[in-house]
Amino acid sequence: MNAAQMLLLLQFQQMNTSWQTAQNDQTGSSEAGGMGNSSSQLFAALLQAALGGGTNASQGLTSQLKGLSSTAQVKGYHLASVPQAKGENVGSLENVIYSMAQKYGVDPTLIQQVVKAESGFNSNVTSPAGAMGLMQLMPGTAASYGVQNAYDAKQNLDGGTHFLKDLLDRFQGDVPMTLAAYNAGPGAVDKYQGVPPYKETQDYVQKIMAELNRKNWEA
Repeated sequence: MNAAQMLLLLQFQQMNTSWQTAQNDQTGSSEAGGMGNSSSQLFAALLQAALGGGTNASQGLTSQLKGLSSTAQVKGYHLASVPQAKGENVGSLENVIYSMAQKYGVDPTLIQQVVKAESGFNSNVTSPAGAMGLMQLMPGTAASYGVQNAYDAKQNLDGGTHFLKDLLDRFQGDVPMTLAAYNAGPGAVDKYQGVPPYKETQDYVQKIMAELNRKNWEA
């Protein structure tokens, strides 16, 4: 092994240790342990290949790389990193959003963008109209979906995502109409047979659709 190979291996080992520590912090020791083992095995395979392990070592390295890639794809559900809900101790807001997405069958990115547009990820905010928390639930909506404390991030996301799912079902998966109904009420969408001609609602829908990269819609 030459000096360059030794330096590369040392750098990879340091990166591997840092990566395992970060995963333990984000996903818990059990989940991260499995991915950490894969990373450690990859390091071992790389070391063997560098020391001249031949064809078998190279094949082992290729296998480990494929396995690590598959693990990353399973864990990476394409939800952008979001901040912790202010005033809450419910764990990562990202994890709560993904949990609700799985529970109700709603795209986690859609939930995230609604939260961003509604409250800017502030669980304690109240609008002048009385809408509360992360997904800005009105008191009647919160009560309808069993939300006892609309300022609790987990309860708010549960009720808000359930409401979003019901709107998606009502409008047959049409995302712009669903967003318009979330903002202006389903009655307004029914009345205009589409996104209502309200500037606030039009801007709201356009903003979220742009974030979702789904700009080919008509009001």
